[in-house]
Amino acid sequence: MKIIITYINHSGFLLEWDSCYFLFDYYNGQIPSLDSNKMLVVFVSHGHGDHFNPEIFRLYKEHPKTTYLISSDIKLNKITNQKYGITEEISSLIKVVKPNQKYEIFDKDNNRINIETLKSTDSGVAFLIGYKDKTIYHAGDLNLWMWMGETKQYNNNMSASFKKEISKLENKNIDIAFAPLDPRQEEWYNLGMDALLKSSKVKYVFPMHFWDKPEIIQKYINESDVYKTSTNIMDIKQEGQKWSIEL
Repeated sequence: MKIIITYINHSGFLLEWDSCYFLFDYYNGQIPSLDSNKMLVVFVSHGHGDHFNPEIFRLYKEHPKTTYLISSDIKLNKITNQKYGITEEISSLIKVVKPNQKYEIFDKDNNRINIETLKSTDSGVAFLIGYKDKTIYHAGDLNLWMWMGETKQYNNNMSASFKKEISKLENKNIDIAFAPLDPRQEEWYNLGMDALLKSSKVKYVFPMHFWDKPEIIQKYINESDVYKTSTNIMDIKQEGQKWSIEL
């Protein structure tokens, strides 16, 4: 099975399957042109401005076969719906998701898309998706957000919260993962990624959330020996970069 993956910006990626698309955490950048005959599933992990752009609701006009999975921390009501341009038609296509729950939707060929959510250590959810016997993981902002300038208590609490969530992925076979590698964490930038790759069996991992410093990926490849032989760490260079992956 071939999947085409496009890096859009920051934590935003588009996955193209034979009959549908998955769009994750779009907030900025160019979305490739989409085949209107394919279903589009839009995932939004949380409401932070670098993960959520209401422009996603405009996709429906050109792409009516759209389903939205929106984290529950994004408050949708009459006022915000009007602000975001969410019509009644679009509203009927939105599934609001909460942490630590399971959901299912179906593509146009009635293939089941299983969605499991984890609780983010920042805001919202992470997505674990099963589709056509493949497993996709998008972390959103679920990461080991330890900071040099924070208190020991904060970092200890963060570590405990992260370990609790990441343990749910223990020994899981993940075909494609998208996970933060944030240079702002300085010498601790690698902790979340290391933990993910130690916990799960990941074939391909796409680092994300690296802001304007994609060179952090090569740094990680050079410095880390965590499961290097079994996980392909994808070196992202620029927006719009594409990969064709056979699974």
